Amino acid sequence: MLFRKPGYPILVLLLLLLLGAGWWSWKAVDAKEQEPEVRISRYDRVLDEYVSLGSYTALYRMNTQYPAETKLLIEDVLRLGRVDEPHIEQRLRHLYLDSTMQVLLDEVHRQYADLSDVEEDFRRAFDRLREEYPDFPVPHVYTQIACLGPSVVVRDTLIGICLDKYLGSDFSLYQHTFTEEQRARMNRKDIVPDAIRLYLQSNMGMTSDE
Repeated sequence: MLFRKPGYPILVLLLLLLLGAGWWSWKAVDAKEQEPEVRISRYDRVLDEYVSLGSYTALYRMNTQYPAETKLLIEDVLRLGRVDEPHIEQRLRHLYLDSTMQVLLDEVHRQYADLSDVEEDFRRAFDRLREEYPDFPVPHVYTQIACLGPSVVVRDTLIGICLDKYLGSDFSLYQHTFTEEQRARMNRKDIVPDAIRLYLQSNMGMTSDE
């Protein structure tokens, strides 16, 4: 647990209710209080560049610019083995070259060319939290493709958004894999509420993946 303060569970409940209702009319805060701002890193694009082109430049970026994200993806999300195993990157690429995965990658490209609205929603949510809790740890948020595994992955101050789980409740590949109740929560509008809820749970010592 990263912090304790009286009334924290009440704040969590209030924040989740506001997120679920789509209510964002929170007062502006001083620019200094907004720092550091939440930025979404497009790790999914770097991964796709490696998969699609076999780009060693992209692979180098995965290992140097995104080492924690790559380790988490390979070892915990996909469970392909250890990140330092010989030829693990080839196994990773082979997995994403599967025809079903290519459909997911193409759809993510189409729907999520722009994430500015999602980034702004994250910024507002964490600005609100930091008004009440100035020491609240602002996370590093990034996007990935998780082969229809978890929707959000949280580790410490990392939030990984699995965009392949937010392609819309009517997306064809979801129909025979997920229940109607599950599909109802697989839309763009669900990204921020899901991520905030799991990040708060993680800071409270509860489960951190979904």
